[in-house]
Order: sequence, then C-alpha cells, then structure tokens
Amino acid sequence: MAGEGAVANLQIEINCPICLDNLRDPVTIECGHNFCRSCIERSWADVQDRFPCPVCRHPCKERHLWSNTQLGRMVDIAKLLQITGAKMKQQEERRLCEKHNQALTLFCEEDLKLLCPLCTQPPDHQGHHVRPVEEAASHHRQKLRSYIEPLKKQLADLQKLLATQDRQQSELREKVEKRRAKLASEYESVIASIEIEQAAVHSRLAAQEKHVLQNLTANKAAFSDHISKLRVLRKEMAETSVVSDVKLLMNIKGVLPRCDNLEPPDVYCLKYKREEFSLPPQCSALLQIMQTFREEVTLDPETAHPHLLVSEDKKSVTFVRKKQGVHRNPKGFADDAVVLGSEGFDCGRHYWEVQVDDKPEWAVGVCTDSLSKERKQPLLRQENRCWTIQLQDGDYVARGPVPVTLVLQEMPRGIGIYLDYEMGHVSFYSLNDMSHIHSFRDTFSEVLKPYFYVGCDPKPLTIRALRD
Repeated sequence: MAGEGAVANLQIEINCPICLDNLRDPVTIECGHNFCRSCIERSWADVQDRFPCPVCRHPCKERHLWSNTQLGRMVDIAKLLQITGAKMKQQEERRLCEKHNQALTLFCEEDLKLLCPLCTQPPDHQGHHVRPVEEAASHHRQKLRSYIEPLKKQLADLQKLLATQDRQQSELREKVEKRRAKLASEYESVIASIEIEQAAVHSRLAAQEKHVLQNLTANKAAFSDHISKLRVLRKEMAETSVVSDVKLLMNIKGVLPRCDNLEPPDVYCLKYKREEFSLPPQCSALLQIMQTFREEVTLDPETAHPHLLVSEDKKSVTFVRKKQGVHRNPKGFADDAVVLGSEGFDCGRHYWEVQVDDKPEWAVGVCTDSLSKERKQPLLRQENRCWTIQLQDGDYVARGPVPVTLVLQEMPRGIGIYLDYEMGHVSFYSLNDMSHIHSFRDTFSEVLKPYFYVGCDPKPLTIRALRD
C-alpha cells in the first residue's frame, strides 16, 4: 500500500500543470516550475513583454526555457513503475494458478502454499489440511499477532539489558576514574616522601662535608705551626753547635729536652659516614597501607593440624606433641603443621602482621581456600596454591609457582603481609625496619585465606592485633 501511494505521488509530480498529462520534453522556466515545451510555448504565444508563470504568476523577463533531461528520465521511470504496478495488481487480483490457470482459492497448511481446486486432487496434496484462503489468512493473521506481545517483551527485555550494559559501562568508567585518582594520590604521596628524604640526605651530606672540611683545615694549621717551630729549632741547634765548648755545655741542659720532647700533631683521620637513601615508614606509602588496609585476622581452629593448639582469642598457635581432641574436623590439615585464617579474601586490599620472633621454622602468606580440601598434599607440593615466605633449615625461601631463595641481612622478628587481590600482588615486609622482603605477582580467581605453617618447635606463632 505504501508503494502504491508513493507511485501515485510521483505521478502527480511528473504531470504538466497545463495539460495535466505526463511531461513531454520537459523544460524549466525562471521561477523553477516545469512544463511540456509545447504547452509553455503555446501559453506564451500571444505575450510580448512579460511572460507569467501559469502556476505562480511570476513575471519572467525573458522567454528562456531550460531543457530538463533528468526530469524526462524520471518521467520514463515513473511510467514503467505504473505499468509494472498495474500488472502486479492485476495478477494479484486474478490469483490464478500457474499450472491450471484457475483461481487460487485454497491454502495447504502442510506445504504453506496457495492452491486452486485442481491442485487438491491426488496425489500432490492428498491427506493435507486444505482450507479456504479467507479462513487460512484469518488463522495466520491471528498467529502472527500472537507473536507481537512476546516479541515486544523480548524487545523490552533486550532494551533493559542494553540499558544495564550502558549503566555498567558508566559505572566501570567511574570506578576506573576513581581508581586512577587514588593511584595518582598514592604516587604523589610516594614522590613527596622521596623528595623529603632526598632533601634530608642532601642536608646531612652538606653538614658532614662542612664538619670534615673544618677538621681538615684545623689539622693543616697545626702541621704548619709545627713546621715553623721545627725550622726555628733547627736554626737554633745549628747556631749552638758551633759555639765554644764551655758555652755549649753551659746551655746543653735547656737545649736537649726541647729536641727530645718534640712531637708532631696527630694526623686527622677522615671519617666519612655513608648516607643511604631509605624511606622511613612514616614517610612512605607503606604506613598508608598499614593504616588503611590493616585487617583483624584470626585463626580458624577447624583447619588446624591435630598437633596445633590455637589460643582462645584465635591469635596464637603452638605445636604440641599431644594431639588436640579425639574427633578432628575433616577440614583440618593432616600432614603438615598448618592452620588457615578465618577470613577469606576475593577482592580488595588487605594487610596483617605475624610475630615469628626466633622460631627456627615457619611459613606465612596466603593460599587458596580449596587447599584445605586437599589438606593431605605435602607442604613442598603446594606451591601452585600458596604464596608464602618460609624459614626452614636456616634458609629463607619465597614459595610460589617458582620458589626463590632469599638473602636477608637480618633475621626478621615479624612479617607484614600485604595482599592486593585485583592487581595480583602479595608482598612481604620485615617488621624490624619495614624493609621489603619479596613480592609475588600472579592472577587470582579463588578465595584466598591467610596461611600459617608453624613447624614442630614449641615456640608460638602470633598474629599481631590492631592495637599492637
């Protein structure tokens, strides 16, 4: 129907306003209207001065006519469309079967095909459900309408999903911006701390240089004074040595002690204190980590090895020779003296501290929660599930996917553990001087729990409380 209306509108546009028929040899006049060349020439045949447009009465100054060949081609196309449309409409109205040249008055539901009465004869559509066109059209029209509401609902649901995606995209952009701003703030804090430490180191170097130069200058002055005294004494000795015997011996008592007791000044020993560039905790980002992400971690007695005794406050664990309890929880570790933390982490940043003191054997860090389900796995085969640092047989080792031997200048009395789940970082710090020990970088997809290997010695392993 829309196509027929468009063709009708096009028919109106290609008609000549004078003869009301299709434009023949169309021309355009000064005002922009189009006419048949012969029609406009006849309209202006008796006019000598002004040439008015038959449509808008615009007075054209000259008898100028511009051939509009493009419009002429459009007229030809419109005529073709008219002929084609008429044929299609005629064919549709006739609804004749191409095979039998009979009217298509029936519809086969199995083959979904229009039929004439002769088409229904055996064997082509034998046993098929055939009914009149009007009845079939009504049935299928209702069926099509029944799809409208479900499709409408699907469309609404998809639009809601699209809106949700847009909202999530906006939220992600906002989170990224906040994260970027937070990181920028942290970087600025670190840079400011470095600048403060740099200024302090330069100031100490300048003061040390000034002190050393002052001592060197004073020592050089003492040596110059001593050299002057030696020159005077040498001259005096030379003059005394050539006097008469009696005179020499009369003055020898005052001369000899001056030569025997003559001692040069001490040489100034240059002592230069080497300055190290290190950020104290109060000036570094580590203090911010400690203050912002400190967790109150506790031990989970249900995961403890049978020989481990967990304190009532769940902050300390000790190895004992006697098994704890007759009935052990199936979550407990069976082969190694291990206990896990009660807290599980699957996002965010977290920090806690463990006091190890002078225990000869221990390991602290994080592990996957699923490790407790495989608790019979030996300690040395847990690297793919654990990220820890360990003291064993006097050696410090970072145990992860790839074990790394650590060289520490000082035995740490306590360990700080920092976990950044999204970034995949696990870092360890010595509580002696807050120096960095080691960091793991990995990708986490499971819940992580604090991990504590106690060893077989009787000394406790203690989680430091927030108030410590």
